[in-house]
Amino acid sequence: MAADPVHLITHEEAGLPAVEIKTGSVRNLTRGPGIDTLGTPSKVSSGPFRLAVRFMPSNGVPIDPASVRITYRRQQPIDLTPRVKPFITAAGIEAPAVIVPPGRHVVEIEATDKEGRTGRSQLTLTVEPPK
Repeated sequence: MAADPVHLITHEEAGLPAVEIKTGSVRNLTRGPGIDTLGTPSKVSSGPFRLAVRFMPSNGVPIDPASVRITYRRQQPIDLTPRVKPFITAAGIEAPAVIVPPGRHVVEIEATDKEGRTGRSQLTLTVEPPK
């Protein structure tokens, strides 16, 4: 889609205070869609990398692409959705090249299906500084 890499998180945003990250899985009260972030590596070197997320509908109910939200976890959360909107489909997110500054970054991905059930997942990106 786009020839230039997408700056998913800026250096200024990365410098903002982080929130305390709770470990463990997040459970939904209803059986919402699953979100598989295994297509995106958790440790990457500095430079563009592929952001690949797959949505797993529950009971065959499709995901509403307009409902997908991507949030950078900072004390004041930052909505990253507009930056990757062209890459969001009912099947997932497929951004061939995104750039994130060095450091540890936690991104929350949320998707809602056509019956209003929501699924969430956290993706932790650890970006190594350039050598």
